[in-house]
Amino acid sequence: MDRAALLGTALAAVVALSFSGQGQWDWLGAAAGIALLVVLGAFFRLPPGREALTPKLLGELAAGSVVAALAATLVIAPVLQAFLAATTDAGRTCHASAAVAAGALESDGTRQRGADLAVSRGDAGVPTATDALSRAAADERRTVMGNCIGDATARWLWAPATGMAAVGYSCALWLVRRRHVRALRVEAARAATSG
Repeated sequence: MDRAALLGTALAAVVALSFSGQGQWDWLGAAAGIALLVVLGAFFRLPPGREALTPKLLGELAAGSVVAALAATLVIAPVLQAFLAATTDAGRTCHASAAVAAGALESDGTRQRGADLAVSRGDAGVPTATDALSRAAADERRTVMGNCIGDATARWLWAPATGMAAVGYSCALWLVRRRHVRALRVEAARAATSG
């Protein structure tokens, strides 16, 4: 399979999943990241051992490492998000923002009248305006929390992505050099035995 086509397709999938909307990072995105990594692992092949390290090959290794690292960020994003939400000031700020948004919704007179109207029409699906407002406030809390912590997570994802790309590139470079040295030894041994 053509490496450029594979990497381009994987990159397009990562971009689509990363920038497809607002909200928190979810486990379905992590599953998609795992699937992308499996596809990359199954179809991306290092060059044969006899190929020397050329600028083109170094560029291909760098591109493969970057795309794989971006796919891996989809996998780690929900974990990083949970850590940020539970242990950092950004997480506490998001929780506070979500609580304030929910409280503002419940205390808004216009929204209370809207809840009364929705209940009287039978549109709310609950028996009282208080229940309707409570459910709307819970939804507002989840929405604000998801958007806030999703943004905070996105601001931190560059660090693990950079680290994973560097480690991936170093490993790929090491493997290519090792294959090249092994191929040269085999050729030298063949030349010695045939000569």
